[in-house]
Amino acid sequence: MNGIIVFNSSNDVVFKKFNHELAKKIHEIAKKQGLIDDNPDTPIDTNIILQIFSPMINSQRIMFCQFDNTYSNIQCEENLNFTFGDFLGFSFIKIGQVPIEIMRRNCDIAISLAKHLYGPNLFAADKVQEDLFDQLIESYETLAQDDQGIHVEAIPQLMINSEIKNSIKRTLEVTTEKLNDVGSNRSHALLFISSKFIGSFSSRSAQALSASDILFLSLLGRTLQKNKKTKQLNRTVVVFLEGDHVSTVSGCIPCIVHCSELEKGVIVTFVIEFCNLPVASNIFDTFFVLQKILNVQVQGDTDAVKTSFDNLEVFVKQTLDALKKAKLRGDEIEASHKKFASKWENIKKMYSEYFKNYDKEIAVRIESNIPPFLEDLKSLFTCTCCDSSQIALEQIPEVASFVEGKLLEFSEFLSVKAERNLNIESYLEEFPGLVHFIYINRTKGTMIAPDLHQKEEKMIPVIPRIWSMVEFPRSYLQKGHTTVMWKDKTFNYSYFLWFEDQNSVAMRPIDLQSHFYNHSAVKPQHAPGLLASDFYQQFTEIGFPKTSPGKIKCYEIYCMHLGLVTTTCAIEHCRRLVATIADVVGEGGGPDFG
Repeated sequence: MNGIIVFNSSNDVVFKKFNHELAKKIHEIAKKQGLIDDNPDTPIDTNIILQIFSPMINSQRIMFCQFDNTYSNIQCEENLNFTFGDFLGFSFIKIGQVPIEIMRRNCDIAISLAKHLYGPNLFAADKVQEDLFDQLIESYETLAQDDQGIHVEAIPQLMINSEIKNSIKRTLEVTTEKLNDVGSNRSHALLFISSKFIGSFSSRSAQALSASDILFLSLLGRTLQKNKKTKQLNRTVVVFLEGDHVSTVSGCIPCIVHCSELEKGVIVTFVIEFCNLPVASNIFDTFFVLQKILNVQVQGDTDAVKTSFDNLEVFVKQTLDALKKAKLRGDEIEASHKKFASKWENIKKMYSEYFKNYDKEIAVRIESNIPPFLEDLKSLFTCTCCDSSQIALEQIPEVASFVEGKLLEFSEFLSVKAERNLNIESYLEEFPGLVHFIYINRTKGTMIAPDLHQKEEKMIPVIPRIWSMVEFPRSYLQKGHTTVMWKDKTFNYSYFLWFEDQNSVAMRPIDLQSHFYNHSAVKPQHAPGLLASDFYQQFTEIGFPKTSPGKIKCYEIYCMHLGLVTTTCAIEHCRRLVATIADVVGEGGGPDFG
């Protein structure tokens, strides 16, 4: 059984996705509770789902309101598990018969995908986005089972020589110049083939893409390619990217994404930013502080209400200032802007009265006025950050054709190279006993690893061991361990995470193990990964509290050796392997693994 349900703050079902087994189980429960008749074809509507799951949702609400301590998961008989997530007042329930750790990750990924497709206005009425959200969830969960890039949440990097790489970069640079003609001088052009990343180029005015943005765009392209209805992939969607964390306008960058499949399976992805970014960023932040004040009001924490209101006042002011500076035109925008500002003045007066004596009647009035204010914020976001009509979409296929023509001489090579990017056999002479490795640049979100081919496995099923190799150190990493070595009856495993400065000199973080033990509240909130939250960015910030994260690079390496290989030899292999890869890709010096 596998599925997901999303409830809004009013406990209405806004999204549901069940596989056949779970749908059948829900049908049986509905029948036992007398919610439907004996007809097996009776559809399960959202009201029935709400009645079945309302005890669980209401229990979550009570745990939150009274104790600020909601459930993270529930384990039931028959290995049926539930995990819970929350984002901007929406409750996500993931249901399945897989380990809790995987369920937790899948739930967090679903929230991230929803944020990428809807921005802060989750599940706004748009059937196209809802269908794409459904497809992305299915694509991620399917790929995570047999694709090592998705499993470790990094993008496999296609290994090509510098001459071809530079030629591709020049082509993409010219492409971004041509994208100016479609209505925006802030654009990106990215090239993928299959699951592998070839290269990218961003125009000077564009916001830098984060590693998680590129991974999301890769997943989006593969999902659209898989679900294409025609021979040629040619699809345009609106998404909300995060951007570089060091940017003042990161978090919500409205973009048009256009994916086109060229010769030999090469996918070119155009990303075009289309709205005023300070406006989008400040509205995005206002959603969060508004949700925070709703939460603390429900919990009755008057001190927290004052702090939250002060934060809300700051972000609403920044939003109104950004709108004023942007000078956006249009009757709808002006009307929405005026209505939002008027509602805010009313709410601000009520809070001013409330803080004089904390009168409960005023608190009730505030609570009744916040939801309409939230709806006005959603309307303001929609009309200022979701209108891409100024982009000349009809010209984008012409730009894709230009890229195809420029890359025609490389297409065959790229296609063949993608099939056999790296083979472990080429490393066996220098590293005897090495079975597999995964090298990851966590700052860029790219990885280098030998390709996996299930049909080539002989006596020992290697791929399940590789998945286990990835999962095992994650729990230790969350406790601050950056080096883990272990073994089973067949293999020796090694894991190292390290940091370097801009000159590729190794840097030593604070004692993370002691820090996490003594300050458990400051641990990264999500498991190691990239899509749900950039764990490694947070990990770096904790490890180097006095250094700008933008000046630190983070790397990982996983190695699997035959059991006969000694620990000393495995460490030496890891050290030399990192040095070898650094020479090839021109990055990373590697730590002292000794």
